[in-house]
Order: sequence, then structure tokens, then C-alpha cells
Amino acid sequence: MASQTWVFREFPGPHGPADAVVFLNQPARQGHGEANANARNNGTAGLFYLEPGSLGSSTAQTWVFRDFPGPHGPADAVAFLNQPARQGPGEASAEARNNGTAGLFYLEPGSLGSGTQQTWVLREFPGPHGPADAVAFLNAPARQGRGQVSAVARNNGSAGLFYLEPGSLGSSTAQTWVFRDFPGPHGPADAVAFLNDAPRQGPGEASAFARNDGSAGLFYLEPGTG
Repeated sequence: MASQTWVFREFPGPHGPADAVVFLNQPARQGHGEANANARNNGTAGLFYLEPGSLGSSTAQTWVFRDFPGPHGPADAVAFLNQPARQGPGEASAEARNNGTAGLFYLEPGSLGSGTQQTWVLREFPGPHGPADAVAFLNAPARQGRGQVSAVARNNGSAGLFYLEPGSLGSSTAQTWVFRDFPGPHGPADAVAFLNDAPRQGPGEASAFARNDGSAGLFYLEPGTG
């Protein structure tokens, strides 16, 4: 919707993820696909979000953060996401860090409940072409749609991908997944400017990662529906 704007906000350590959660739970609260948060392993957090959020002052769902220690953090995060009440499209923003840990922002309760019509899966794409390989995978049937992807493009050339399968786009090519890198020192700001250009990405159509070196990696669906 054109009345929403992409914004980036940085939360300094050592309590960045907790501070980001507090912010997300303040009106106007972000709903499905309206928040893409990065909990870095230095205690900081970066948050891309659409404002105003569609939940307003509702407390039907609450944003929560959980950290999963290594060496099996990403696998443990996937197992958690597949437990009732399960998170649906746009209700999870996860990063698989390259030290074996994982950080997960999620809305609870999840809208899938005990349903198993879709399953959360984790896949790693090694460098040096990890992001490109992840994009090629996302564009293969059954293709992931809005809110069904949470991807991390690391600065070592690898990529970590949490996704719901089967994807809702099937074999449709109405939208295509694309990856773009924004170099530092203004990567997050440049990514936000790009997301707000027409055709703008709507809820769940962007998965962005703001790295602590000032660069940013962005997976997005084009054309956007915003």
C-alpha cells in the first residue's frame, strides 16, 4: 500500500535485539511481512520496517526475539518454527549466522497453528556465489511468495535461507526474486531508498540484511505491489 514507507533503524548493543522487539510492539505495530530484523553477533540489531504498521495498537500478536546458540542454531530455529503455534508467511525474520548461531524475530501466536500445509526449511548456499544461488533456488517451482523467505547474504559470499515450502507462487512468474548488494558505508540507507522507489515492495516482498560493516544485502520480489 502506497501509504506505507520503508524505514531503517539501528539499535546499538549490547541489548539491540531486545530494544528492537520493544519498538516493534509499540503502536503503530508492524504486522505480517512488515518487519525484517537482523540480530548480529555483536549485540546490535538492524531493523527494516514498513510504517505505519498494520496492527496499530492491537495486541492479538506480539513480537518476540529468541537466540539459538551454536553449533546447531539454524537447525534449532527451524525446529522451533515448525512447532505449534506455527509461524506463517511474514511472521518470522531469521538469520543464520556464520558462527553456527541463529537469531529469530517472530510474531506469536503464529497463524498456522498446528497446520502442516507449509513447512519451514533451512538451506545453506556456500560462497562465493551464495546469494545468486539462493535467488536461482527461490525462482525454481514451487516458488516462494510474499513473506515466505527470510534470507541472509553474508559478507563472506555465503547465504543462509529460511523458507516455507511449498511456496505459494508455484510455477508462476508474475514476480521474480532478485538479489542486490549495497556497499558501505551507507548500505542500509541506500537499500531503503531503493525499496521506496516505484514499483515499491509491499509487506513480505523484501528480506534485507544490514551488515555491521555498513553494507546491506537485499533479496526482493519484483515488481513490488506497494
